[in-house]
Amino acid sequence: MSLPESSSLQTLEEARELVWAGLRQIEDAQRVLFRAGDCYVREVWGDGVRAIIEATERLTSICGELTAASSDIDRLARRDRERG
Repeated sequence: MSLPESSSLQTLEEARELVWAGLRQIEDAQRVLFRAGDCYVREVWGDGVRAIIEATERLTSICGELTAASSDIDRLARRDRERG
């Protein structure tokens, strides 16, 4: 038995939802990293604080890329709606 085909709009909507879910998880990870950074400041100082800042900056960059991907998905969906 073959699976029913999804429309491009349904698939794009699913992808957009997954991207936004990923963004929310990354934001949660950033909050946890900030708490880890606070612990380093209170307890250790040194390289730990710098490493936390660098990891957080990488996550911020990833969020930017995911946001751009979400915009691309929205543009594709808008184009598909205009065709239909």
